[in-house]
Amino acid sequence: MLFLGFAPVFGAIANNEFSFSHLAVLFIIGILTHIFGFVQNDYYDGEIDSKSKYVSSRPIPAGCISKKTAFIIFTSSLMISLILAIVFLFSFVSFSFLLFSFLCMGFYNKYSKRFFGMEYILSMGVFTLGIFGALTVSNSISSLAIIVSLLGFMQWLFSVGISANLKDVEFDSKLGIRTTPRVFRVHVSDKKLVIPLSFDFYAFTIKSIHIIIATLPFFLGYTSIFIYYLPIPGICFIFISIILFYLTFKILSTPLKERDKILIYIGLQEGLAFLLIPVTLMSFLTEKISLLAIFLLILILILWPIFWFRFLFGKRMIPLE
Repeated sequence: MLFLGFAPVFGAIANNEFSFSHLAVLFIIGILTHIFGFVQNDYYDGEIDSKSKYVSSRPIPAGCISKKTAFIIFTSSLMISLILAIVFLFSFVSFSFLLFSFLCMGFYNKYSKRFFGMEYILSMGVFTLGIFGALTVSNSISSLAIIVSLLGFMQWLFSVGISANLKDVEFDSKLGIRTTPRVFRVHVSDKKLVIPLSFDFYAFTIKSIHIIIATLPFFLGYTSIFIYYLPIPGICFIFISIILFYLTFKILSTPLKERDKILIYIGLQEGLAFLLIPVTLMSFLTEKISLLAIFLLILILILWPIFWFRFLFGKRMIPLE
């Protein structure tokens, strides 16, 4: 939930907004956007999910929540988000971008099982959510805000187009769903995942572009690899980048029979990719706010998923999806 929750917040911060009340409203809108996107996705995929041994226990196929209730949840999330934007942060341009973000996510949710490359549409929704945050500050968008929003685009492009679709190749193949891995001829043979070199190259290219974009604030002078003359942001950035490449390799090379491990690698990949943003902005945020605030932010981003995975799924710490 924090991933989309902070998308408009980071967009606004990168456009020089540091008012707590302003950022708090953006955070609530981001969280409601998350609820809209994920509940609507389950709403449209309920019938397909019921046929999968991995996700048939989700609320809708399991019968815990009716489709009518799910519809009310995601529709209410949409309406409350729009009302908050109108009442507290309204400008015609920013409101248009928020609407476009919802449109992209809704289009993806409805048609992701029908058309190839729909993760680009979803990623555009995340990108415009970041731009929406920046536009609530000023109609003039800084290059830093665009870069931060692009990082959201690249993270979701990898998470959905590579990670999520790869783990579901076997099930998607049986239903004839054309996802990106299937277009690259990724398939299951004798219960083994066969991945062509072309897909490996595509996956590492996406991850490389993601990390290259994350370096731009350093090279463009928006941020520094130093805080208080110590190369803490630089060291953290290099450390996370190396692990991200390693996790990409593990996602692509782990046997399908060890699907639980693939899920763990995917979860770690998503969490660390998200941490790239506050790490990249560390010197910028330290100068504008305080080092303690940045430390607490990074701590929350790490502890939040750990706590809720443990609370919801016990020692296994991750849902079997």
